[in-house]
Amino acid sequence: MRQWWPVWVLVLLASVLVVFGLLWFGGSKVAEPLPVPGGDQEIAWLHIPTSGDTWENFVWGVKRLEMATAGVPSGLRVDDSAAFPDRTTAVPEIVIARDGFVGKLRIRWYKVTNYASTDAWVKALAARNPPPLAIIGGWSSDRARELADAMAATIWPGQKPLLLLSTATADSVYSNEQNYTPDYQPPKLIELYDRSFRFCFTNRQMADAVTDFVFNDTQLRPGPAVLPGLRAVPGAAGGGWEMLPWLGELWANPPRLQAFAVAWKDDPYSLDLCEQFREVIAEQKEVPGWPRLAVEANFVPFSAGRFARPNPYEAQIVDHILAHLPRRGERTLLVIPTVTAPARRVLGALAQGTPVVARRLVAVTGDGIPVNALFRDGEFAWPVRSIPIPLVLFTHTDPFDWDEPGDANPPRGYELLPPGRAGDVKNSTEDIQLFTTMIRVLARGAFPDGQNQLTDGPDTLVARFRTLSPPFFESSGNRLRGSGEFVVVLRPTPRAESGPTYPDAVIEVFSRQPVGWRKLHSRPVVQTMRPTDGGPGE
Repeated sequence: MRQWWPVWVLVLLASVLVVFGLLWFGGSKVAEPLPVPGGDQEIAWLHIPTSGDTWENFVWGVKRLEMATAGVPSGLRVDDSAAFPDRTTAVPEIVIARDGFVGKLRIRWYKVTNYASTDAWVKALAARNPPPLAIIGGWSSDRARELADAMAATIWPGQKPLLLLSTATADSVYSNEQNYTPDYQPPKLIELYDRSFRFCFTNRQMADAVTDFVFNDTQLRPGPAVLPGLRAVPGAAGGGWEMLPWLGELWANPPRLQAFAVAWKDDPYSLDLCEQFREVIAEQKEVPGWPRLAVEANFVPFSAGRFARPNPYEAQIVDHILAHLPRRGERTLLVIPTVTAPARRVLGALAQGTPVVARRLVAVTGDGIPVNALFRDGEFAWPVRSIPIPLVLFTHTDPFDWDEPGDANPPRGYELLPPGRAGDVKNSTEDIQLFTTMIRVLARGAFPDGQNQLTDGPDTLVARFRTLSPPFFESSGNRLRGSGEFVVVLRPTPRAESGPTYPDAVIEVFSRQPVGWRKLHSRPVVQTMRPTDGGPGE
């Protein structure tokens, strides 16, 4: 055995290096929050160590608070000198001050690891004097539930901090998504912790916005793609007046159509968004003249799969949908409440199954598919020639809100430049602009106009959030409906029209107005990688 001692030495050395690497690159081994200087307030930003891109976008959005709004200087100063420390064991920090105010707001990234869990951080923050003013978390609905449960179960000394939900959109959260029964009533996410405020829109609000848009867009609305007999009206005797009884009948008795939904049972976000879409679509039957849809839900046990090939359960659902497509000349909806990869597999398989599916289906979803998957990374993430089905998705801000000439000068290095020459990075602005909106609202509550003192605690901040003018939150703490919904539409070009003159698709951005929708942007999509066109048309 003596000859093996070098091996054991190497194993021991490797173990030491692994532990050292975890400590060096993964954050502190224990949850140890930093002290808060007197007169300042802390916002704890809880996220995993691998979320560097999210933190960078967050810092980018916060730094842009220094820009004037409607020509009025913000008076805010953002110190980002400690936002990107050299050592990853150090705690990244952004410091926000306002001219003429005493006290600063310190936003610190505390990294959630196996050694320092969400629960451990919450307990450590409660044990420190003072506890934080608020905790920012909820990057996904399941993590939001974990954080909300931890904060609700903690005994806080004095005033309880606020929970600021960033991008967790679920209305309801499922505790056992694999085995829930049809009559199971999951708890509301916003109610798990009584001081929760949500800066993104909920799944219900997203489903409502997307459904309202689709039913009001004549090119996407379910039902007859071309009204039967309409082409014959101009040539009919009497100018087509004999068609009026038929049109009245269609208005009084709109068509009944089968719509489809696919949800993944290992994803609480997917389950909740699917249910919200089903309820919202069912409500549209009350609108005169609109088609009446019955949404059939199809559940996939798991969302794992290959890049383009559907998993066996997804493949079965694809075959079922193809066998029950609407008849020629009609289209219906496919609710696909998921992220990019599962949506790409299902829609791609549908398009491969029959070339007519692009004219008979319109896919709708929430915010799980980022605009960059269609815009910046479309060649790889969303090859539109292989997925020619129209897609309507939701964004919480304008994804193409780049800086334009004449806008307030952004801080140097924090510009949002529009795409320019070929080869330039084409990033959307949705994440950065959402973070700017979030911290601007927070600053309105923490540095109120007409005063010169930073808020003195969570109770005061809660009161100010509830009396913002104009308001931003509902009484529940959810974001107010009508405070900035956006819909993005990907309209693939029919294959017969593609070529040097036509783009592969068009991406359009619409904003919700008090009455109707307003188009803000329209950008062509041209991809160099194309599948071999072929197959019969419709």
